[in-house]
Amino acid sequence: MENNDVKKLLKKMTLLVLPFALWPLIEAIVLPMNFFTFRIWETISVNKMRIMSGPFYPNQHWVMEEEGELAPHTPYAAKRKVEWITDAYGYRNRDTRCDVLLIGDSNVTGVKLTQEETLAEVLERQLNKEVYSFAPATINRFLATDRFLENPPELVIVSSIERRIPTLPAVGANGLDSKIRNLTGNAINASPVLTYAAITADRISKLGLYNRTLAAIERRFGKREYIAYNNEFFLEGEVANRDYTDQEIQEIADILEGYKQAVEARGIRFMFMPIPNKENIYYKLLPNQKKPIFLPKLIAELRKRNIAVVDIQRTFENLYEQKKVPLFPVDDAHWNHIAVKAASEKVLMHLDELQEPNQNTKDEKYLVNNTH
Repeated sequence: MENNDVKKLLKKMTLLVLPFALWPLIEAIVLPMNFFTFRIWETISVNKMRIMSGPFYPNQHWVMEEEGELAPHTPYAAKRKVEWITDAYGYRNRDTRCDVLLIGDSNVTGVKLTQEETLAEVLERQLNKEVYSFAPATINRFLATDRFLENPPELVIVSSIERRIPTLPAVGANGLDSKIRNLTGNAINASPVLTYAAITADRISKLGLYNRTLAAIERRFGKREYIAYNNEFFLEGEVANRDYTDQEIQEIADILEGYKQAVEARGIRFMFMPIPNKENIYYKLLPNQKKPIFLPKLIAELRKRNIAVVDIQRTFENLYEQKKVPLFPVDDAHWNHIAVKAASEKVLMHLDELQEPNQNTKDEKYLVNNTH
């Protein structure tokens, strides 16, 4: 009698749990990949299966009406139709050819930008060179990726949004993890079956319905805070324009100098391009209206060390303050297509300043014939 009761209880518990167990499988196998997402980034980004070679699912082509990351599913969302294409390695490129390599964060990837508006594609059209977007990624991922040893680029441009610069990893940090991921990624890419299995497992791990419901509850009951001033949304607000000591500037410069040395040791030219925070350029919209000085101080230090650095802060300030040109979406912290174009033009201006590694003469110019 007791055994029958236990069996009935287990059966009821199984029936109760079964829908919750099966639903992630339904999400991954039956429902469209973007059924619960508000932009392509969440749709195709790798969540748990960080043994794949890239940050996104490989060989994807998506067109979707997106909303900004700071106020999705709210009346403040500014919708925009964008196209995304990823290559065989899971990076946002049409192909894998590479003369110039861009290492960076989500700004280089091109959040809320359509494919042709990304920094890689804008530079490619201007340079008449193959520009490859290796983002989001780090210098250590680049150094551990064997395809760049076999076919090295001519130039590496490392870029970072201002708020992440102080946490950039030193050369060698997490190096083993990058090497392992290079090996596992190559194995998965070589097998369509393994690629499908990895993508499916990763989609299951995302729990789209759960996370979408949780976010809706947080918005409904006011648990999610939005940082907004003068009808603009910000990621960090005033804290983004924090001060840094001279010692901190020196330590950051040491790390970036290590990047230069590691890249030039392979016979590749190096350039660094910091991207100002939205709070930096729009500082007058914040309550304290404090003008940040972190990037000018860092740029000055890098130039003392003969590190090629692109100063786009002044360009952005001129466009926004003097010409009243918006450089960021209202509902997002990433730059817009106007800012990307301005940054790419600034890169072109700096290309002829680059020299052959370990040379002190300035008569050898890089890509000068391709910048016109």
